[in-house]
Amino acid sequence: MFITQAFKGENNWWRYILVTIFVFMGYSIGTLPLTMALWRVADEDPNMTSEDVNEFFENPDFLQFGINTNLGLTLMLLMFVAAMAVFYFVFKPLHKREFNTMTRTSGSLDWSRIAYGFLLWLVLGLAFESIGYAMAPDNYSVNFKLNTFLPLLALSIFILPIQTSFEELFFRGYIMQAIGISKLQSVAMVIVAAIVCYFINDILVASLLSDDLDELRYSYISLAIKALVIIIFMIIASVLISIAKGSTSSDKPHNYKIVALVLSSVLFGLIHSANPEIEKFGYEIMMLYYISAGMLLGIVTLMDDRIELALGIHAATNFTGAVFVGYDGAAIQTDSILTSHSLNPYIMTGGFFVLAGVFLLITKRKYGWGSFSQLVDPIYKPNEDLDLGRLLVENRDTDPTTN
Repeated sequence: MFITQAFKGENNWWRYILVTIFVFMGYSIGTLPLTMALWRVADEDPNMTSEDVNEFFENPDFLQFGINTNLGLTLMLLMFVAAMAVFYFVFKPLHKREFNTMTRTSGSLDWSRIAYGFLLWLVLGLAFESIGYAMAPDNYSVNFKLNTFLPLLALSIFILPIQTSFEELFFRGYIMQAIGISKLQSVAMVIVAAIVCYFINDILVASLLSDDLDELRYSYISLAIKALVIIIFMIIASVLISIAKGSTSSDKPHNYKIVALVLSSVLFGLIHSANPEIEKFGYEIMMLYYISAGMLLGIVTLMDDRIELALGIHAATNFTGAVFVGYDGAAIQTDSILTSHSLNPYIMTGGFFVLAGVFLLITKRKYGWGSFSQLVDPIYKPNEDLDLGRLLVENRDTDPTTN
């Protein structure tokens, strides 16, 4: 099983925290070239202030700073290049297992699966965009310029996949495996503790920084609502714990696939909550989109028991946005062939659900997946002694010299 590959190494909780810290440091180092470029322009232009630099990360408009979009894309991708490099080099020493255990259960990387996932999702995505263009061509503008398109195409082929691969390896590989091999009780308690800490911090900050009585009253009402949410999550956690304790000691699962799938998808959505699309199109609908995207990628990974198809899907998504059809307010602004000026996030999310369903049905048939009910299967820690004993029994039963 893909998730149980994590049992091969060292899995102390502090190792995951340490790797995450190192990866974040690598990402931060990768932001330095972009930050330095922005501050250099701001220092040389008397009409710009520090607020312009801060606003850039909410609305990344490179042209405002006189930076070529292809150069700007390169500077943004350097963050993920640095994060990926750090992730690759610190993973094995800390977890005592090979990096490729986050991609598959056995064998070599299947490039044909990556290509298939990429091409199928690319075709589905372009078909959906074609319908949108046919219905409202006035919402699009053509930006094709050969001198900027060719460098953009090269960046999207050779560097952009590093960003998408990093996110897949970290969330569908590292995080989903980490949650999957954690005991259910521990996962439940971590969820509750994280929510409680977040809400308490939120309300304390609001109370300390506010001098207005009405705002304080609103804060306390908000606290009551959040307390109710905490209670609900504690009930969910207690249910998870009771499920885990309900199993006998001999067949007690560590966790369930569905828990790892949902939680890793939620974290994937939360990490994108800082994207400019969130503020432009609305928190609720965009978080639904990002979490649903994480669910699709997670489902594909668990059903196929390897990560290649998810790598292809994610690469195709960002490739389409960078090269073919971009939109105003996107996290990555490029000179794509077309630009959409009035993206409807509800239509986009609804279309995503349709495309995801079609993709799953096609790949299920092609790769002979079993029932989707396996997504709720329990996760057991492999018992090497038990497996060896079973193998010896099977060999004894099939060996004629033992009769």
